[in-house]
Amino acid sequence: MTSLKVVVFDLDGVLVPFRSSWEFLHRYFGVADDALRNVNVELFYNGLISYEEWMRRDLTLLSSKRCITRDEVFEAFRSVGLSHGAKELCEYLLSNNVELAIVSGGIDILAQLVGNALSVRRVYSNKLVFNELGCLEPYGVEVVNPLRKDVVLKAISSELGIPLNNFMYVGDTIWDLCALRVVGYPVVINCEECLDMLNELGRDYLVVDDLYDLIAFVDKVL
Repeated sequence: MTSLKVVVFDLDGVLVPFRSSWEFLHRYFGVADDALRNVNVELFYNGLISYEEWMRRDLTLLSSKRCITRDEVFEAFRSVGLSHGAKELCEYLLSNNVELAIVSGGIDILAQLVGNALSVRRVYSNKLVFNELGCLEPYGVEVVNPLRKDVVLKAISSELGIPLNNFMYVGDTIWDLCALRVVGYPVVINCEECLDMLNELGRDYLVVDDLYDLIAFVDKVL
């Protein structure tokens, strides 16, 4: 019987080569305020504001200077390339009837573009909102709380009727620890702080530098 049945990817830093799709948009539109964004991230991470409030603050910064349209956001994300090995790995997994999903605290437009490029049908990410003029609103719709990705994984497990022991999750930051803790095959890519915390938990996990490197491991557990 196949042991590995579902592979779930984080988006930012895993399937695309930057750590934050939110930060990418700020830099693309020239409105980056790293100091203020870092303060808001710390407030959320320490439980002092909700993720909905964090999105509101981040999107207020992004949309404060002018109308940013849906088409402009699509154009920005269309310029993003996939991480090395992403296409080959996903093609290999699909050819072996492994279910794929993206679970990301990032932005839905990028997540769906990447999902389409990699033939990933299950895509969970946070939604931007645009008004009747097509302008970005200063709030979003929370779908994935970055510190509660395990909740989404459990929902996928229930929907598919597949235990989490048969799941692989691929993450790259400490924000992924909640997901890495609950799956049978936790995979860490380029995240030293994740290794320290997983070592404390006594979990077996796989470390890779490149998604292409996962193909050889997957071949052993199919």
